[in-house]
Amino acid sequence: MKRRDFLKSGAALAGGLMLELSASGVRAAGAAAAGTSASGATADGTVFAPNAWVRITPQGEVLLVVHKFDSGTGVKNALGLMLAEELDADWSRVRVVQPDDPLAQVYIHPLWGMHATGGSTSVPLEWNTLRRAGATARAMLVAEAAQRWRVDPASCRTSNGMVIDASGSRRFGYGDLAEGAARQPVPKEVALKRPADFVLIGKERSSYRVADKLTGRAQYAVDIKLPGMLTAIVVHPPVINAPVVSFNAAEVKALPGVHDVFATEIPAAIAHFRPGMGPAVPDNGACQPGVAIVADHFWAAQRARQALKVRWGDSDMADFSAEGALRELARHVDDPGAKSKVKGDAAAAFARADKVVEGVYTMPYKAHAQMEPLSVVAWVHDGIVEYWGGIQVPSRCAQAAETIAGVPADKVKIHLTEAGGSFGAREGMHQILEATFISRRVGKPVKLIYSREDDMRGLFYQTASVHKARAALDRDGGIAAFSLRAVTPSIKEPDDPGFLAKVPVDPSCTEAMRNDFYYDIGTLDLAWVRVEPKLPIWWWRAVSYVPNVFAIESLIDGAAHAAGQDPLAYRRRLLRERPEHLAVLERAAALAGWPRPSTPGRGLGIATYQGYNSYIAVVAEVEVKERAIAVHRLSCVVDCGLAVDPSSVRQQLAGGLYWGVSTAMMNEVPIDHGTVRISNYHDYPVVRITDAPRLDIELMPPSGRAPGGVGELSNPPVVPAIGNAIFAATGKRLRATPFRFA
Repeated sequence: MKRRDFLKSGAALAGGLMLELSASGVRAAGAAAAGTSASGATADGTVFAPNAWVRITPQGEVLLVVHKFDSGTGVKNALGLMLAEELDADWSRVRVVQPDDPLAQVYIHPLWGMHATGGSTSVPLEWNTLRRAGATARAMLVAEAAQRWRVDPASCRTSNGMVIDASGSRRFGYGDLAEGAARQPVPKEVALKRPADFVLIGKERSSYRVADKLTGRAQYAVDIKLPGMLTAIVVHPPVINAPVVSFNAAEVKALPGVHDVFATEIPAAIAHFRPGMGPAVPDNGACQPGVAIVADHFWAAQRARQALKVRWGDSDMADFSAEGALRELARHVDDPGAKSKVKGDAAAAFARADKVVEGVYTMPYKAHAQMEPLSVVAWVHDGIVEYWGGIQVPSRCAQAAETIAGVPADKVKIHLTEAGGSFGAREGMHQILEATFISRRVGKPVKLIYSREDDMRGLFYQTASVHKARAALDRDGGIAAFSLRAVTPSIKEPDDPGFLAKVPVDPSCTEAMRNDFYYDIGTLDLAWVRVEPKLPIWWWRAVSYVPNVFAIESLIDGAAHAAGQDPLAYRRRLLRERPEHLAVLERAAALAGWPRPSTPGRGLGIATYQGYNSYIAVVAEVEVKERAIAVHRLSCVVDCGLAVDPSSVRQQLAGGLYWGVSTAMMNEVPIDHGTVRISNYHDYPVVRITDAPRLDIELMPPSGRAPGGVGELSNPPVVPAIGNAIFAATGKRLRATPFRFA
């Protein structure tokens, strides 16, 4: 029985309170369920597609079915707390489960038009919806208790999963009331708690299901076992885009445990996730060519890989190099570009400037390097396609099923598992397309596993970028005008073909360069310059905030130095009309002990920005000794409005800070002659314990704002903070990552 149907029938058979959250509001699900078929269609033919189900069992257990993917971010913790807070539930009795139908219409991300989790949007988007659901359930439980006691509901109170009368002598557990509460009318309006009355939200607690992860009970895609399931790997070309010409199929198929060997044949045109949009060819392709090896288990496939001899054809990327791509991008730093924000007459301001400060900032291609390599299970059978895995974007499954098997979205079933990190990697579709193709070919469920080396070399990286920033200084050293050119390929167009025909400036390339530019400068000329080196690229943690904030904060620091002013004081003036942001900056500086007495070879650097409806400032303490750079400490202060789950927030911030150190000091994907030259963590290093600086993280007291995003917030300012600290320590400005002295 499907989980959605279990919830419906469970309320009727076992008794309980179940609420449907839909686009039109909250209603009791029991009445709807009576006329609802297993397919989700009601008696009058309309489609019953809930956003989420809230169910309280007669045993007092609270189930919350949510459609948000959690790769270790703690979003399940936060969403459960939001519901449980307004419900006044016993947190130990709350269980968060995945939806039976992640492709239900009302699960579409309102900002992106697809079924997806990302962009640090989950908590902000669900903040009011889930709290209203909890408050509605609580009101119905109180109404049922009051009716049994024959008292005014207003005289009753709730606490820790119980309704209590005015005297405190009588009480009902929620489970005792659930069946009757389901028959109570659903209130049209409910009062939400004041933040001062929160019992669960904003309090410290352990992460949701952390014990399952620590003990191995949590299930990931690699743990899935199905009857008759086979395991597959895909061998991709050593040179990007090289086609398969021939291979020794008979020899490899004869090896122990090998079932089949064949070339993957993924169509160039991929079904679009937007209704009404026909299939389209993504920029730079949806998949690389490859040869699939299908075997009894992973190690049989890996052994067969050693015997596989593929003749690869000529590639249009045989002369591609990462350094060449950066040179191509750099040639366009003075192009006018597509304007993302313009204010005043920049040309005139620069012409009359007392001094002009400028810099060109480069970042290389970067891999996701998540702890769990990509893996997914697909099964094409009986007119449907089923998927198992840590699937961040369910729309990818619908696209793959339609493209490969001709199966519509309403015949796609997704079984979500845990995921060991993403950082954008699990937003991709190439692995889902390949798994679908292989399963359709062999007629059995197939677990596709990327080895670490497959994952690292698998392309779809964070794009390389080149930025040119300029500041026109007046006679007092203030910034009269600021100009920025972000030279990158489009990030949105490969994911959403046709997007740029409607929106000429890619918002995914211009974060912090639109109305979210955070400094008060009178004249602005901010633009995106699109240059396409043709390498397949994809989403990456914090996307364009990373290179954009690197350029902005480095140039602001350079302007302060040119003006002979303290970088902190310089930023203070630029934020004087933004008190919340300024308070974060001031607190971060105080936390770091700014300014410390200068020590030879040591320096402090500061950087800040506003993103995801949150504010952050980071101060880095760096030592440079014999040209070796060591990051000793990062001081980080954040105002994310109300931190629903402070422990998870700090964990996310810490992870992002370490990620930023990796970005600043280590991350680079070298490519030459069309060949990726990394394979594992030994040649694509990330921060380890021996490299990890001390972290001091503080959250500003709740300001009354709704929660902002934090999952991607903390890594962008780390790079410029470290770069600015290196300058403070040495007097030398490094403008290319990974930072190193020539």
